[in-house]
Amino acid sequence: MISKSSNSTGFAILYAVLMVSIVLTISLTLLDISYKQLILSSINKESKLAYYAAVSALNCVTYWDKAFNNSNYYPFGSFDSNLSFISANKPIRCADTTILISPPVSSGPEHIFTFTIEFDGDSYAEVKVIKTDGVLVVGTPPTTRIKVDGYSTSDLNNPRRVQRSLDSS
Repeated sequence: MISKSSNSTGFAILYAVLMVSIVLTISLTLLDISYKQLILSSINKESKLAYYAAVSALNCVTYWDKAFNNSNYYPFGSFDSNLSFISANKPIRCADTTILISPPVSSGPEHIFTFTIEFDGDSYAEVKVIKTDGVLVVGTPPTTRIKVDGYSTSDLNNPRRVQRSLDSS
C-alpha cells in the first residue's frame, strides 16, 4: 500500500470556519445598521409629531391673537390708549377643543398667559403668550411674543419623547 502524506489535512474545516465567520460578521453588521435605521426612523416620526403640534398651536394662537382685532374680542387681553393692560379671559378654540384662557401672570411690563393644547395621538403643545406694553422704550408699540413647545407624547417616561420649540414675535 502506498501511503500518501498530505499537508492539506484539515484545510476544508479551516476554510469552512473562516467562511462562516465572515458571513456571520457581515450579517451582524447589517443587523446593527438595520436596527440603527429603525431607531432613527422612529425618532424622525416622533420629531414630526412634536413639530406639527408646535406649528399647529402657533398658528391657532396667532389666529386668535390677530383675527379679531376689529371686533374687540381679545382672548389674550389688549392695551388701551394709555397702554394700560385690559385682561379679557375669553375662550379660544384649537384642535376641536375649547380652551379657557386664565388671567395672565403680570411681571412689570409683561403679561404672560400659559396654557396647553392637546392634539390627537397623544401629542400636545405648551403655549406661552407674552404681551409687553412697550413703556420701557418711549414710542414703542405694545408687542406680542408667542413661545410654543410641541411634544410628541405626554408620557414623561418615554425615552423617545421629542420636544420641538417655536418662537414668534
